Amino acid sequence: MKPWKDLFRTHILERGLNYYEEGYVTSLEQTSTGYTAVVEGTEDYDVEIEIRDDRVYDMTCTCPYAEEGNYCKHVAAVLYEIEEGEPDTKIPGNYLQKVQEQNKELQEIIAGIPIDELQEIVFSQATSDEFLYNRIMTKYAPITPCHMIRLKQQVNDIGYHYSDRGGFVDYYHATDYTDALNTLLDENVPLLLEKNYRMEAFELVNCIFYEIGNRDIDDSDGGTSFVADNCYEYWQTILQECNDKEKENMFQWFQDHQENYVIDYLEDYISDFLLNEFHDEELLQKKLHMLDEKIVKFQKENYSGDSYSAYYGMVNNIITRICLMEELSYSKQEIKEYRQKYRNFSEIRKMEIQEYLSDKKYEEAIAVLKESKKLDADKAGLVAEYSQQLIQIYEKRNMQNEYVQELQYQVFECMQRDLEYIVKLKKLCSETEWEEQREKFLQGKTSYWIRYEFLVEEELFERLLQEIQKNQSVHVLDQYEKVLKKYLPNEIRDMYVQYVKKESTRTSDRKSYKYLISYLKKITKYPDGKKIARDIAECWKQDYKRRPAMMDELRKAGF
Repeated sequence: MKPWKDLFRTHILERGLNYYEEGYVTSLEQTSTGYTAVVEGTEDYDVEIEIRDDRVYDMTCTCPYAEEGNYCKHVAAVLYEIEEGEPDTKIPGNYLQKVQEQNKELQEIIAGIPIDELQEIVFSQATSDEFLYNRIMTKYAPITPCHMIRLKQQVNDIGYHYSDRGGFVDYYHATDYTDALNTLLDENVPLLLEKNYRMEAFELVNCIFYEIGNRDIDDSDGGTSFVADNCYEYWQTILQECNDKEKENMFQWFQDHQENYVIDYLEDYISDFLLNEFHDEELLQKKLHMLDEKIVKFQKENYSGDSYSAYYGMVNNIITRICLMEELSYSKQEIKEYRQKYRNFSEIRKMEIQEYLSDKKYEEAIAVLKESKKLDADKAGLVAEYSQQLIQIYEKRNMQNEYVQELQYQVFECMQRDLEYIVKLKKLCSETEWEEQREKFLQGKTSYWIRYEFLVEEELFERLLQEIQKNQSVHVLDQYEKVLKKYLPNEIRDMYVQYVKKESTRTSDRKSYKYLISYLKKITKYPDGKKIARDIAECWKQDYKRRPAMMDELRKAGF
């Protein structure tokens, strides 16, 4: 493929490369005209690239930026992915060489500028560029309270620059906004640490975390998390370099800002850092006391552990406290006694079960698992998990009767997510017994999620087809087309014919036409499919001749 990078703005190209390197490009397929792919993120976007004469001819993406007619980072990411599979174009040597030559030329010119003139250029630029001014002052001047005010003002300026009058950062400015915050972090925090201004570095990171944690933003690309992650990493770096007094100050700051400082989901960064990153014994004891206060507060508010919020409030604090007790070398008996008070929570019993299994105390583990099946009878997912653990123990201990009974319980009472346990059950049955058990499973509710997969496993293809017909989902048909086509080609063809005829009456845009015609092309690969597809296309040309986009897509597809 011939060079394509000049089609993109530099920062879009850089973000596309980042998406490619992070592995966000999936479902890349080569088509008759080029490539299609899906780029994952907070939202998944469909990308289509048309290649003609080994050049990029056309590119489309379903993201808002591309729908305005721009070439986006998602398309760039897919092109990098395509290039990875083409050894001849994998390394853009000419492009890199050109950049290196330009940088070398600039370096030589700067080296030849008289010092006084160079200083004048830098002075002129710094007085008109606040970012450069602050960077120079951070690098070469003493760090004063006034300078910290300027750095914080720079954070505010970034928010103001990229937001609208209401303070909202829209999709088109979101990446530039988060990039600017990350750049401010990366250019200043290391310099502050290099000069041993650790608390000033901490102050700047907190300011940026506050900005990103309170900014109303279209975060479709997840930029907020990128900035928050960067802040967390700098907190870690700062903590490693702090003395004891500074560590206490940091601990106190995190303790004081756990609530109502940033948007709720970013509060987890503060609580996680507080609970996971301070390991001095004195601070561990403070964390223990803090957790006790939280647990008492939850108990006063009558949290029973039945709700989602209770788990992340009460139970998570209890588990963290137990981990702290272990870190502080509490005895096993002390930990066991503490844990005993909270056995009504399933997560605490899970810790107990795991401890018994680690110590090979299987009878005790079995007893707690059976108890938990009763205590958590209203939580189907947990009951299934306990049952699976019992199956593993019974199998390992050669407890055949218990193994068979628990396996039957698992298959017929617990929702199945894969074939593992039904396959185990089949191995225990005679042919006649299996036919009865199989039918019982198919008639029951626990087969819901794996019904199609199970029918394929059992080679019940006609029944699978009936299930898909009843479901009326073309996506399910696509999923099992490959296996069904071998045995029931005419029936599968007719289902696709029925689908395109039905959908043609309600499609109304080019994207939908293109998608529908892809199924028309699929039909041509079946018996008599070429004639059937041509007849359908001719019919559409008559019925929908006032749909120019549809006519154009039919022509492009060879109809």
